[in-house]
Amino acid sequence: MKPTTKQAIKQILGMVKMAFKYNNELPNPETGASRVEYRLPFEGAWVVVNGGIDEATSHSWDVWTQRYAYDFVVTNEDGRSCAGDPADVQAYFCYGRPILAPADGVVVEVRDVDPDTPPAPEGQIDCMGDDIRGNYVLIRHSDDEFSCLAHLAPGSVVVSVGERVTCGQSIGRCGSSGNSSEPHLHFHVQAGQSFYESPGVPIRFAGVTAEPAPHYEMTDSRSQPKNPLATFPPYLTRGLKVSNCD
Repeated sequence: MKPTTKQAIKQILGMVKMAFKYNNELPNPETGASRVEYRLPFEGAWVVVNGGIDEATSHSWDVWTQRYAYDFVVTNEDGRSCAGDPADVQAYFCYGRPILAPADGVVVEVRDVDPDTPPAPEGQIDCMGDDIRGNYVLIRHSDDEFSCLAHLAPGSVVVSVGERVTCGQSIGRCGSSGNSSEPHLHFHVQAGQSFYESPGVPIRFAGVTAEPAPHYEMTDSRSQPKNPLATFPPYLTRGLKVSNCD
């Protein structure tokens, strides 16, 4: 059995445990939003291609750890995320860009052994590593808020377990490792350290600007939400172009 298949099974078992632990009352924007305010974990303008706080826009509504996750890419003026050969990870605008700590915290997990997964424009992902997150960094910001920054480029992680990081500090570079259809950053906050037994937390962003992403139809085959700014601030939604204020 492939390691990633085992992970999928552990995710299912983890949701059974969460159902009992939380009595099916998972964190939501009204009662369980992040107490920490987060900055975007990158420099410059990126586009939200997955994520939101309701079922219609959620990254993975039925995968509870990732219910409030986000995927970010960089696009050009035409709304395209790459220039050149779409099979080449280096052709994607976000590839290799610095990824930053979204808030102060302590690094509790690091993985940096997986190769990049080849881009799959048609959706047939062939995960090349042994972890669906690929190379990632997990940061503890409080006892019940841990941020996961995933799909990092191989060999790019520059922090270690136990290291205290400050908001805006570089932790690695954007890549395409793990279960990734193209280079992008996956970012979510979970309510515990376990990837399998910790529900996702709605992320309150601060110090962020957002606007509807132009030419979004070139980035995503799905239509842009009618009002992607409806929950901003503090929440982001698929279809927005976002950046930190400074």
